[in-house]
Amino acid sequence: MKNDFKRIKEGKTELLVPSVSLSEKVPPKNPAFFNPSAKWNRDVSVLIYKTYASFSKNARTFADSICGVGARGLRTAVEVPKIDTVYLNDLNPIAIELAKESAKLNEIENKCVFDINEVCKFLNFEQRDVRKFDIVDLDPFGSPSPYVDCVLRSVNNHGLISITATDTAVLCGVYPNVCYRKYYGFPIRTDYCNEIGIRLLVSFIALNASRFDLSVIPYFCHNNLHYMRVYLKVVFGNSLANSVSSKIGHLKHCRNCNHRKVENLKEHNVLCEICNSKCILAGPLWIENLFDFEFVKETLNVLEKDEYLSSSETNYKRLLRMMQICKNELAYPFYFETDSIASKAKKSSISLDKVINSLIENGFKASKTIMNDKGFKTNASSNDIINALYK
Repeated sequence: MKNDFKRIKEGKTELLVPSVSLSEKVPPKNPAFFNPSAKWNRDVSVLIYKTYASFSKNARTFADSICGVGARGLRTAVEVPKIDTVYLNDLNPIAIELAKESAKLNEIENKCVFDINEVCKFLNFEQRDVRKFDIVDLDPFGSPSPYVDCVLRSVNNHGLISITATDTAVLCGVYPNVCYRKYYGFPIRTDYCNEIGIRLLVSFIALNASRFDLSVIPYFCHNNLHYMRVYLKVVFGNSLANSVSSKIGHLKHCRNCNHRKVENLKEHNVLCEICNSKCILAGPLWIENLFDFEFVKETLNVLEKDEYLSSSETNYKRLLRMMQICKNELAYPFYFETDSIASKAKKSSISLDKVINSLIENGFKASKTIMNDKGFKTNASSNDIINALYK
């Protein structure tokens, strides 16, 4: 390879990447795409895939459908030994050549299969020995919506799909009409718009899955910087698929008093129960849990037992903190933010720990959320929170 590429180490994996990707603020697509700031995203993926491999007896094949230089797929091949074969695909031949060279550096050529193809042609390729995969990853530029059908068709029963959306402005309410066109739901620009965006994404995937007599079970979801990412288990059969309507609804938000409430698809009242103002609706969106708490507990076991993951070379403390918060996170489909509550009360902001302790002392449920460092979930209303904290 030419000397305009550099060898770096990420996790336990050696990667050959374009030098320009390491120097430019926005990594270019040419000569091949690699985003160094997405390391945290890939660290989380490795943890989730390790957990899934220990959680499931059938996690043997992994497909990185838009692999770029292969960072995620190669790290999976090196760092998740229970996975036997990793398929790496990209439309850019230079990216695939770099991925092949990196596979040689890590001595994993025998675990890797490379392809240069459009996403859906790769995922639905009939000539391949393995027609369906145990884990399918989709990390496109922008919206994943054009490819979701192909991902769902390419995964095995009880397999795992991991899907990234980087069009966060669309999912967070800057372009509501575009969001409806791409995800069949309306967002709201509000404090907790990132969770609304994730729930819109899960709802979109779930509704598409139900068309194929499939259902999805969220194992884990998170967001960081410019992306949202969901990890969903896919189950074959129409019995669970038929129940999708009970898991999707609307989130009602009052701009006047900050009250919010979940409404089901079939019946919803647009008036606020607190101040009788007309509310705005987000959705349809996923209103069930975004996390499988048994799976989250298993991620903590994996973190504790894996010597490398718990080493100082990794994001161990950050991963551990996120999963510990997630394990105790309440399942309400929205959160409040300490600064916004203080602003509404026209008072100084109170620390998150004090907010949660005060709410619990006043008889409410409350927890932190991985969606926002200053966010908390509670069954208290906005007025209840202000009364508990400031009166």
